Amino acid sequence: MERALIVLGLLLLAACGQQQAPALRVLDQQQYTAALHEQYKAFQWPADRRPDLAVLAERSGPGDAKIQAGGETVVLEIANSCAWYLTWDAARARGDAEAERLAFKVIDEVLPTYTPQDPAGQKYARDTAVKAKAGDKSMVDDFVAANCDTVRWL
Repeated sequence: MERALIVLGLLLLAACGQQQAPALRVLDQQQYTAALHEQYKAFQWPADRRPDLAVLAERSGPGDAKIQAGGETVVLEIANSCAWYLTWDAARARGDAEAERLAFKVIDEVLPTYTPQDPAGQKYARDTAVKAKAGDKSMVDDFVAANCDTVRWL
């Protein structure tokens, strides 16, 4: 079955004539910063935690080099995960059950949908949500320690 799909895919490509696949789009620092600002609007952010986009663009962008388009989305997915994990943990620590519930809803339903090209990352997000729901914040703490220290929050 898989081989048949591959053959079908090759036949469809051949039927398209001599058109070449589009080249990967690369961004310089200015284009990356603009793309980061534009893509930011597609995310839901907690009221108490939003990244400083100027700092995020500077720290994650290509500098004098170039970066493949789409990299800004991955950076924002990581920053957004940080924001929700930190918001959930802070609400939990102060005993704010409603804020904790709202943040957990995003952790459970939204974060595992990020980076569809990375099934291991999605599994990590799902496992983190399962542990967090059970009261174990160890995976939240691990993610925050590994990914969130370079994000400056507004």
